[in-house]
Amino acid sequence: MSKKTEKYLYIISPVLILVGLFYYYITHKFDTIPIVTIVVGVLGGALFIIRFYDDIMRKVTKRKIKYGINTLVVTIIVLALVVIAYLVLMNHNKRVDLTKAKRFSLSQQTLNILNKVKDPVHVFVFYSKSQDTTSIRDLLSQYHYYNKKFNYEIVDPDLNPAKVKEFNVTEYGEIVVKYGDKTEKAKSPTEEGITNALIKLTQKGVKIVYFTKGHGEKNIEDYSNNGYDKIVAAIKNENFKVKQILLFNEKKVPDDCAVLVIAGPITDYEPYEIKLLKDYVDKGGKLLVMLDPGERGVKFTNLVTMLSDYGLILKDDVVIDPLSKVLSGDYFMPVISNYTYNPITKNFRIATFLKIARSVQTKEVSDKNIFTRIVARTSDASWAETDLKSLSSGKAKFDKGVDIKGPVPVIAYSRKVIKREEKSDQNNSEGQNDRKEIEGYILVFGDSDFVTNSMYQTQGNKDLFLNSINFLANRSEMITIRPKQQESVYLTLTAKQGRILFFISLILIPLVVIVIGVYINIQRRVKA
Repeated sequence: MSKKTEKYLYIISPVLILVGLFYYYITHKFDTIPIVTIVVGVLGGALFIIRFYDDIMRKVTKRKIKYGINTLVVTIIVLALVVIAYLVLMNHNKRVDLTKAKRFSLSQQTLNILNKVKDPVHVFVFYSKSQDTTSIRDLLSQYHYYNKKFNYEIVDPDLNPAKVKEFNVTEYGEIVVKYGDKTEKAKSPTEEGITNALIKLTQKGVKIVYFTKGHGEKNIEDYSNNGYDKIVAAIKNENFKVKQILLFNEKKVPDDCAVLVIAGPITDYEPYEIKLLKDYVDKGGKLLVMLDPGERGVKFTNLVTMLSDYGLILKDDVVIDPLSKVLSGDYFMPVISNYTYNPITKNFRIATFLKIARSVQTKEVSDKNIFTRIVARTSDASWAETDLKSLSSGKAKFDKGVDIKGPVPVIAYSRKVIKREEKSDQNNSEGQNDRKEIEGYILVFGDSDFVTNSMYQTQGNKDLFLNSINFLANRSEMITIRPKQQESVYLTLTAKQGRILFFISLILIPLVVIVIGVYINIQRRVKA
């Protein structure tokens, strides 16, 4: 070996050792190549030290010791600061989601549910070895981050037949959520699926939502674009049962009815049915009416008159909104982004889109126990057109004093206080009483198409409707923004590619910088 080559052994030797280690890390094979390169590297390093031992020691002792000591002290201080910072951050762990779609953030609904969980939750994910668990682990770790009582376990069905039998698992990919002695299977490996299972486990009892039929209302079993199949499935996911009712065959609205929904009838209700509706509300019932502009010349005289008795005015008009044209809609698809402060939309900041809607106004009534409130309005540029013939001719324009200038109210409710119960508080030493009001509600939307199968996923449509149902059912904790479906944005790498990426980014690049720095430093010392 030449003397010139011997001088560069201090560079060649560590490079050979790193090549051997890198090969083993990537291939997981400790065969001839890594063994030879590592051994040659070690021998080369030893040879360099033996060959130039006197020169090394002479150069080391020639340098001023104080510089070495100063460097050592600074290094120790920096390391100490890093350790202290690490310990502080570990005890005050905070997450910041910088992804555009907030991929690694849980929805407000999920956070509300997790805040209610007081007992341990165990989630069993039945995935085989061949299934990728990265996504589900990332998701469930977020649940655990916000509530330490939430724990999960990845179970291989092939290796754990006892658990498969215990939870009646029938196929790979099933997820079982256990809370106390109750279990529920998640319908999908998503936040929506996990949270819906939690809702069913943590809520006490199941309330029933009735949809009326017999007047051409929206069909809750219809899978077409104009049907209600999907929004009804969403209601069921909120831990409700859904039934249909033909009022004309009933003596009264059933006592187990938490919310009665009238969704887009095309014929008016008969006086007998109107009486059932009024009796229901006057006894504390909750009625949701979604009434489209009159179809086929139907004026809905009986239904509109009943609503007027409760301070809700529905005129025969159609809302026109030029703003929706800017947003790639049409003039008959009004945009709602103007929400009043009320229990339904107090934290709601998402626009909703209606489809051919009518105005819903309020008025004072003689009954002092009835209170009304506007929930939402359309944009300032909109108006409610009363000349319906002009719509078909394309000559509709705002007529001052005739049409309703925007923003146009399209959602409103009426609250009727039936009576106030006095409830004695036994824990109150002063003998004071709590007052609980029994109230009937009528919530009116000027449109029923906004939650059809083709529109319910548009912006905030689904959330606004489900919040309305939960508000009427007295489930305030469920008034929230629900999980959205996330698109997969993963870069798929093989295990080998992942190890290469890890090595290059976290080992090789920093090491190259260090080697260059050491080389420059040695060259400077040699010249000195």
